[in-house]
Amino acid sequence: MKLSLYLGISILLAPCLIAADEPVEGAKPLVKKLENGNYQIGKITFNKNTRNITIPARTNIVTSDSLVEYLLVHLNGDKTHEALLTTEADPTHINIALKLLHYKESHELFYIINEDGSLSDKYQQVPENIKKAARFEIYVTWKDQGKAKTRPITHWLQNTSNQQKMPATPWIYNGSYVHNKKFKAKLTGSIITIIPDPGALANYPGENRDNDELWTPIPNLPTERSDVTITLKPWKNKHRK
Repeated sequence: MKLSLYLGISILLAPCLIAADEPVEGAKPLVKKLENGNYQIGKITFNKNTRNITIPARTNIVTSDSLVEYLLVHLNGDKTHEALLTTEADPTHINIALKLLHYKESHELFYIINEDGSLSDKYQQVPENIKKAARFEIYVTWKDQGKAKTRPITHWLQNTSNQQKMPATPWIYNGSYVHNKKFKAKLTGSIITIIPDPGALANYPGENRDNDELWTPIPNLPTERSDVTITLKPWKNKHRK
């Protein structure tokens, strides 16, 4: 499907995704077309050709003796006290960009819900093509003595048991959910999480993801509230380190 059609769909669906907010008469289009295949939604930009999404952010928890459970949350979200990074970007806008770029929601990391509402001991089954389309990698860019540096975000996290960096990993887009006409990711501000959270937009798939005392920032990160840029890119090489 062409991006232009998706843009039209996103504009029509935006009030629903923003959780029952009423559309404003005469409001400007949600998605703004830029140059060279770039588009803008609020504070984020994305490219239809590379399928990259760029999000402005700031460092939040930066000391290596502090545990982190979330990678990226909204500045006014519920989990800022547990997050490596914060952003002013609207989680709804990030969600729309992911959909426009053909990332697919995968619920493979979550247990099947029984008819009585309890959780089973089996994970949801997801087709391989959906799993592949749900994966992206994350890079962080920051200034070090005036020079821009870019690294995989996994290089900013270390294991508390052995001080090894987080292994290269895709992050899994699960899309959050709507409950009582409220979009959970917007309601809580949870965008990308390390510990399991179906209300976030994306989750970490590591086997140790249930351990909320496992990850801390590496030493000597930029100081708290330093400006950084987060870039989501399609996951291409699962063996990259």
